[in-house]
Amino acid sequence: MLIKRIIAKNFKTYLNLDLDISVEDDKPIILIGGENGGGKTTLFEAIYGALYGLKIANSHDFRELLNSGFNEAQKEKITLELHFSGLVLHEEKQYILQRTYLLNSENKPVESVMFNMSGSVFRYGTATPPKDRADSESQVNKIIKANLPQELSRYFLFDAMESGNLLAKDQLRKVIKENIENVMGFNKYVTLSKTSESVLEEYTAQRIERDNLRKEYLDLTVQKREYESNKSKLRDNLDLALEYSLKNRDFYNDSKSGAANQETLKNKIESTRKEINNTKQREENYRKEIENFGKDIDRHISLPQLVEAFKTEISIILKEKSENETSNKQHLNTEVIDLISENILVFIESKGIEQGKIKSEEIKKFLRSLNENSNSNQYDFLENSEIQSLNNLINSAYSNPFPVLNQQKNELNIAIRNISKLEREITDYERQLAGSFYEIIKTYEDNEQKIKNLELELLETDKNIKKIEQRLSSYDIQNEEEPDPKYEKLKKLKPFFESVANKLLLTKKQMIELKMKNDLNDNLAAYKGVVSRVELSENLKDLSFKIYHTAGNEISLNQLNTASKQIVVQVLLKSLHEFGDYDPPVMIDTVMGVLDEKSRDTILENYFPTLSHQTILLSTDSEVRITGDLKKIEPFISKAYTLVRDKVLQKTEVTIGYFGKNIEN
Repeated sequence: MLIKRIIAKNFKTYLNLDLDISVEDDKPIILIGGENGGGKTTLFEAIYGALYGLKIANSHDFRELLNSGFNEAQKEKITLELHFSGLVLHEEKQYILQRTYLLNSENKPVESVMFNMSGSVFRYGTATPPKDRADSESQVNKIIKANLPQELSRYFLFDAMESGNLLAKDQLRKVIKENIENVMGFNKYVTLSKTSESVLEEYTAQRIERDNLRKEYLDLTVQKREYESNKSKLRDNLDLALEYSLKNRDFYNDSKSGAANQETLKNKIESTRKEINNTKQREENYRKEIENFGKDIDRHISLPQLVEAFKTEISIILKEKSENETSNKQHLNTEVIDLISENILVFIESKGIEQGKIKSEEIKKFLRSLNENSNSNQYDFLENSEIQSLNNLINSAYSNPFPVLNQQKNELNIAIRNISKLEREITDYERQLAGSFYEIIKTYEDNEQKIKNLELELLETDKNIKKIEQRLSSYDIQNEEEPDPKYEKLKKLKPFFESVANKLLLTKKQMIELKMKNDLNDNLAAYKGVVSRVELSENLKDLSFKIYHTAGNEISLNQLNTASKQIVVQVLLKSLHEFGDYDPPVMIDTVMGVLDEKSRDTILENYFPTLSHQTILLSTDSEVRITGDLKKIEPFISKAYTLVRDKVLQKTEVTIGYFGKNIEN
């Protein structure tokens, strides 16, 4: 995937942006500079919004996104348009995706979408009938997902300042597991393994003849599922507790010293409330989509099966109809038949045949019957409109939106469970505003103790699951004299899928390890040139990696400083970009994050030039500095721009070059 152009009209700080961000083959970097508040993050949001759409719940949200310097003589309208290319079956396609937002006569936000795929255009919007919209939206979403699924976008469109936080405490385990399973595409094998295990448990229960043994076995499987469910909840709670700890650590330290900033507190309260409201709006939208899916389930499920059942017969009818029309003889009209009949009669009489024995009407009748028979066909009764309908029936594209809805449900379940935690955070912040730091200190310390308790509970739960699995294994026997091939095959399914997933991981393991080792030796300033190896685990159940020094000892990730942690995560993301199933561009905001001077040099010289086939860097002049820093990446820059904020007109303009420095081509 290559992004070639971004257009943003009346969007936040952009009144009329039209930016060419295409790259040359040997110059993958687009460098975009700007002061803080100049519009760099908004450009980031414009590209993301063009791909996946803006979340606008009401007129207030719409006007918050509308450019402040908007001319009221114009129509209130926000437009985001993205030009990009991507491969479909190894063939490059050109795409234009445009999303337009405005308020209708009822002061409610509406969306319209236009998607051009190499000349084929899809259009739909809020006012489009549900059936037509679902079909067009499904086609567009398939193409976007094939280039960069929304759930993977955060691995390729990210803020470098936040990347180091991913290594904090147990977040490392979560990041590695999510990155590798999602980007590498192993999730389906993990799901198949779990499903086959459930099927085996049910079938084993059916084979046990004695009721007491069957009941005991089923009770054990129920206990195991309960433990596994509890483990999942414990893991989710632990992740939430770790997230709270990471998010509020500085606040806790400030509170202990009595230095909490009121403005910061107010901002945190506002942002947390927005997060809660966004989740509730997503839930409402999801319920509407589910309702529409239920109303239109026949078109999604029954019609495709009907088409598949009759596709061959319909194709034969269309083929015969087409061949008949191509080879059909010319039809003679009545006047021509009458003339030919008279001439034949004259010819017969000229040969001496007695006049009156053959009559003109008999000849005409005979020729008419021949003419009618020459044009007969068993499908002549079909009208042109009916033929067109049959063509449309077998050539139309059908899609099932349920997988997308199911993914939305899983994401919503996590977000909804998180609401109560966010509400408690708001209460804590409000208490601080009232001058009481005691509650936030107590809440934070209680949360730290909760983390320890959850980790102990997880260990105990794992032990209980292993004990039950050992007991269940004793039931994996033949209870009948005759062999049971189905049972034997079911026993092999779970280890088979696990083996497939682990073998697929193994095929990419060495490439990822070697790539990360080389990149760490080039970019990790604190251990530059002394990383002997990177070791990635071979089992998807416990994905992790370790870094080793040339002296033989392991380099502890927890002991790395914030800058080094940022580099480790970015090196991991680079490897996943290279060996994953997708090839999107990489866009980085706050490019230097918290890097020190040595790390800056190595990132500029060794990381950015080879990160991706298209790397968009959003930077201030204190991050990529004109003197020194710019020269290191200048040979790899295709285009450079500077975002300039006009405070009076409240809009951002774009100038060529990086803070006045033109890039030599």
